[in-house]
Amino acid sequence: MTEVASRNEPGQPADSMQRAYVQVREAILLGELEPGAWVSQVQLAARLNLSRTPLREALRRLQTEGLVQLDFNRRLRVAALSVPDLESLYALRIVTEPLAVRLSVPQLQAADIEDLADALTAMNVASDRGEEAAALSHHHRFHFGLFAYAEDRLRAQVENMWDHSVRYVRLYDPAPSYRFSLIVMGRADHERIYAAAAARREAETAWLVAEHLARTALTVIANVASEHDPRVIREALAFVRGAVPASSGQIVRADAAT
Repeated sequence: MTEVASRNEPGQPADSMQRAYVQVREAILLGELEPGAWVSQVQLAARLNLSRTPLREALRRLQTEGLVQLDFNRRLRVAALSVPDLESLYALRIVTEPLAVRLSVPQLQAADIEDLADALTAMNVASDRGEEAAALSHHHRFHFGLFAYAEDRLRAQVENMWDHSVRYVRLYDPAPSYRFSLIVMGRADHERIYAAAAARREAETAWLVAEHLARTALTVIANVASEHDPRVIREALAFVRGAVPASSGQIVRADAAT
């Protein structure tokens, strides 16, 4: 998970709000606050040992992020899980993340490429050893390195959607081995993505990332709702296919990852 570090001195109101935001957000992303549950703000403040004012400000921020809904009785509803929302989330990632990658790859320095290589190697080694936590950590480092030079707002959006996707995968199948299996499944994708990024082929890298996200989305959707037609994923990939010259073949079909 990513956390936005506060730039304020400890003890300041903005710092308190930031800490409240991070605590509640993590509780939601980790499933400690159950999807769809109604929660009293008073009880939540007591549970997390937070002051009411910074909690309210944090909840407004989380509302704009789509993680909570607020009502007039000072209750909040944790964002529920649904396959259509999961599909829309991945479709947004398919459209947005390749753009961030395409803008970032030409700016990668030699040290950045080395870090990508190190993350890829470490991810593969951890995968071979069955070290799930390490593989997940290096997987995160690899992907975030690809869009590190995107503009701040764009990068923040991509990072937020990444966190929301992890929430879905974690809560739909809480076994760490499932997320680990997705990384193992994507090994060849990661190798191709790295090769394109190292050669500064930004359009190809962007397309490969779009394909990779689509394969992951189709696999997750097939696992939780095999009867669901992932048309939105296909449309998002087709949209990117028209905007980014592809060098890696045909569009991923809905039945390509089952």
